[in-house]
Amino acid sequence: MRAVQSQAYGSYKNLSVDIIPKPALVPKGKILVETCAVALAPGDVRVLSGKCKEFNGPPSFPYIPGGDCCGIVKDMGDNDPALLGFDVGDRIAARFGDKAPRDCLAEYALISPTMANIVPDNVSSEDAAALASSATIAMHLSKRIQKDERVLVIGAGGGVGSHLCQFLKMKGVKFLAGVSRDPDRLTEKPILCDKALDYTTNDILDLDNWKTSDPFDTIVDLGGSIWPVLLSNQGREKKIVKSAKEGGRFLTTTPDDAWFELHSFFDALAVFLFPSLWRACYSRAWKRSSLPSYTYAMSLDQDIDIMNQTLFLASADNLEACIDPRGPFDFTTEGVQEAFKVQESRHAQGKVVISVKS
Repeated sequence: MRAVQSQAYGSYKNLSVDIIPKPALVPKGKILVETCAVALAPGDVRVLSGKCKEFNGPPSFPYIPGGDCCGIVKDMGDNDPALLGFDVGDRIAARFGDKAPRDCLAEYALISPTMANIVPDNVSSEDAAALASSATIAMHLSKRIQKDERVLVIGAGGGVGSHLCQFLKMKGVKFLAGVSRDPDRLTEKPILCDKALDYTTNDILDLDNWKTSDPFDTIVDLGGSIWPVLLSNQGREKKIVKSAKEGGRFLTTTPDDAWFELHSFFDALAVFLFPSLWRACYSRAWKRSSLPSYTYAMSLDQDIDIMNQTLFLASADNLEACIDPRGPFDFTTEGVQEAFKVQESRHAQGKVVISVKS
């Protein structure tokens, strides 16, 4: 079979499409699928870089990247179809279930069935792969926000952001503002922000730029690095977001540096636990009158019901998969390298998807 492989840690330039043996045995707890499409995520770039190899590096080289996919079930292994809800011949969408995304960018892949379900006939394989990853995270995050809120989404044009905005519009939030390099796209279907700004030419934390005197109830930062700027802007006459005392919140899904480096348990604590714990306490206690309450919102949920809801909404035309217009990328060395290059840039317009089988 054809498969994408990397012989060593590094950049997307290490990737190539090679001919390797098809899996002959299905290990315990896995299923075999014929891969149709794969959606990339930041974790794919992180694994390839080797910056966190002690935590999520592959057990050996060469390794196959890619963890979120859509494919046709070929072998159920030791899994019970009655318990999972699908069987051989069904087309399913799956999000990676192990500690790191890998093994899917091949014509046949061994995947975990933990977060997998049947794809409706009217949903394409490329859309299903995109929805299985970013849209499930976006739905989980949207459950933290109430319909009467004014919400600012930073990174609204990315994979999670473009789907989160759709969920918030479904919920009927009072006002939805988005930030990206392409603000015009954010005010059009399917994202439909009420207002959008280009962060490269505007101060997005200046309330006057939003043409409103009302601060936001919630800021959702999907790109990282905004909290330190918010701290430095505390003295502004007009607050961009309500304080914790007033019910204001700051939600983020990433550390300040999205391409963080971890090589020890202490490194992990220094990146994830210590800053978020300090900021949560600081914003809720000492600065609750001037800062929103800070929350590091872990949204990689293992709730299969969220997967089911997401695919159902797409089937009913209530949710549209947002795929970067440069894709779906071809299943060739050049196509895969370009897809990873776009993902690594952190400027994708929606989800980066590779079409393995049309």
